[in-house]
Amino acid sequence: MFKRRKYHMTPYEEKLNRINKAVALEPVDKVPFIPCGTSIYAKIEGVKLGDYIKDMDLNYKVNLGALEKIGGVDGIQNMVFDPKLLATSWLSEVKVPGVHLSDNELWQIHEQELIKQEDYDDILKKGFFRWYLGFMRKKLDNPMQYAPRYFWKIRKARKPFMKAGYVCIGGPGFGSPFEMFCGGRSMESFLIDDLMEIPDKVDEVFKKVHTVNKTLYKLQLKMLKPYGAWIGGWRGTPGIVNKEMFERFSWQYMKDLALMLLSKNVVPIFHLDSDWERGLEYFRELPKGRCIMALDGNTNIHKAKEVVGDMMCIMGDVPAEMLAFGTPDKVYDYSMNLIRTMGPTGFILSSGCDIPFNAKLENVQMMGKACLDAAKNK
Repeated sequence: MFKRRKYHMTPYEEKLNRINKAVALEPVDKVPFIPCGTSIYAKIEGVKLGDYIKDMDLNYKVNLGALEKIGGVDGIQNMVFDPKLLATSWLSEVKVPGVHLSDNELWQIHEQELIKQEDYDDILKKGFFRWYLGFMRKKLDNPMQYAPRYFWKIRKARKPFMKAGYVCIGGPGFGSPFEMFCGGRSMESFLIDDLMEIPDKVDEVFKKVHTVNKTLYKLQLKMLKPYGAWIGGWRGTPGIVNKEMFERFSWQYMKDLALMLLSKNVVPIFHLDSDWERGLEYFRELPKGRCIMALDGNTNIHKAKEVVGDMMCIMGDVPAEMLAFGTPDKVYDYSMNLIRTMGPTGFILSSGCDIPFNAKLENVQMMGKACLDAAKNK
């Protein structure tokens, strides 16, 4: 009789299995390392930022090359990145290298009050989608024109990333109406003039915006078939607004997006910048072992583990300033401490938000080394 040969997983399958187990709060052979980066990859590969964002083929090849140099990487959060598309989510002008800035200067969000209160009336009268297309063309030089190329390159990049053994856990980035309009109205006008003075009108507008956004998001999911998708939480946090406002204007939409993603078997990745400590309990409303909470260092990561660690995987949170100005030993020790105190289950090691452009490669490499060493010394 013939003996059945034992099947050996490919490197990609091994890493996918490891990440799946981390998300499901199951034991892993190694804590996964999934850095969050964009501009740093161009720096590592010696490519100017202006070229990096202009050529999407170069973009994903640069990202691949940088992961190889970093070492110990299980996955990536974005295979391709184009900052011009940030304008579509934040309704703000984005200044980019090679156009508004010098060739190797980091892109910038130029936030100003581009949306007026009268625009709320236009949205209620015309509908959000019609208003949105007009706003993109008139105020932001139509960044939507870059979307088809961007989505196509994401699909094209998947095969070489899989072949190289890297799991892309992200892809599309979604957000609540709160995050969109806080950018386009400017923070002060939005929080004081809108949420406090005309809350009912904002409520009515947000419901229309969210309905349209969900339709557009579902189209992205159908096109990209991602493992996971970001749900951004930058300003709609109970650290900035009170509990009632948070529930009314922010959380209900974030939760609904998460449930929509779960219904499509896509992992919600809550990308939470700023302090979310007062809002951690809300995340217990979501199904166990199905979501990722990504923290940037402003939320106490150990408090997050205490409150929601039995419900969802936590990802983070090596500080940007440590990666830029610290030493390899400091990064290694910080990473190893996270692995020991946050793991061994339900944890993914990552940077706190994006690895900064001025980070040192030898510091970034220590995150991967810590994960590998911790696995060897189990």
